[in-house]
Amino acid sequence: MLYLTFEEFEDMGGTLEETAFNDLEFEAETYIDWYTFDRLRNEEEIPDRVKKCMYHIIKLLNDQMNLFNNGSDSSNTSSTDSNKQIAAQSNDGVSISYNVISASEALELAKKDVNATINRYLQGLTNSLGRKLLYRGIYPDE
Repeated sequence: MLYLTFEEFEDMGGTLEETAFNDLEFEAETYIDWYTFDRLRNEEEIPDRVKKCMYHIIKLLNDQMNLFNNGSDSSNTSSTDSNKQIAAQSNDGVSISYNVISASEALELAKKDVNATINRYLQGLTNSLGRKLLYRGIYPDE
């Protein structure tokens, strides 16, 4: 069961293509499953807070991916350069250098943002068995 469908994502204002959404939805769901010890896996109905959390994680992952992709190609001088941070610029030789972010830096930024998002949206939320999703201990029969 998907925690967030493509249609729900679009209804929330999401603008990704469906193929990109599918990849990022899987990643976001994996993060949530890891943080919640799979306590949502067998739920018949996914709470709205989980859906909103998924939406924001997908957006975060997409933004980090775009930051990495835009920052890693310093030879590109298209209109996407407005999204990059200028590291150095000279006027006479018309030379512009952009800050470059590595894949590992982008991943670390994404992890911190995802962790904060999960904590913000899922704190105190319980599943249908009354188990707190973010409880770090073990419930009986888990």
